[in-house]
Amino acid sequence: MTNRLASLPHPALRGLRHTLSLLVLLTLLVVAQTARAQTSTSTFTVTATVLPSCTVAGGVPLAFGVVTPGIQQDGSVLISAICTVGTPFTLGLDAGTGAGATVAARRMTSGGDTLEYALFQDAARTTQWGDGTAGTSTRSSTGTGLQQTFTVYGRVPSSAAAAVGTYTDTITVTATY
Repeated sequence: MTNRLASLPHPALRGLRHTLSLLVLLTLLVVAQTARAQTSTSTFTVTATVLPSCTVAGGVPLAFGVVTPGIQQDGSVLISAICTVGTPFTLGLDAGTGAGATVAARRMTSGGDTLEYALFQDAARTTQWGDGTAGTSTRSSTGTGLQQTFTVYGRVPSSAAAAVGTYTDTITVTATY
C-alpha cells in the first residue's frame, strides 16, 4: 500500500494539474471558435465630377486721384480669377457704364459730364484691355485651382478735358471658359 500512496501526486499538484487542464480546454475552445469565424467582403465605388468653372473678383477701385488738364494720369488695380485646374479662360472688360463709352474709349461720368480713360493689360499701356472688339484684347490664362491675380493698368490721357467734379464708372469683368 505504500507504493500506491507514493505514486499519487502531491495534493497541491493535483489542483494545478486541474487548473492547467481547464486552461488548455478553454484555449482550444477559443481557437475552435476563431477557426469557425467567416468573413465576407465587398467593394463600392466612390465618384466625383469636377466641371470647368471660374470665379472672378474685382479689387479696390482704380483711383486716378486728382486729374490735372494737360497731364497724363496713370493708375492700376488688381483683379483675380479662380478657375479649376487646367481650364483655359479669358478675362474681358466691358465698356463700363459711362455715357457713350466703348471698350476702346471708356468714359467716367459726373452728372452730365464725361472724362475719357483707357484700360490696358501691360504697364507700358500699349495693349488695350477690352472684350476683344474695337481693337481691344482679352487676357488669356489657364486655371490652377488657386487665385490668380492680374493687373489692370489705367490711363487718363493728357488731352482729356473735363469739367470740375468727381467722375466714376463701373467696369464688369467677365471670365469666359
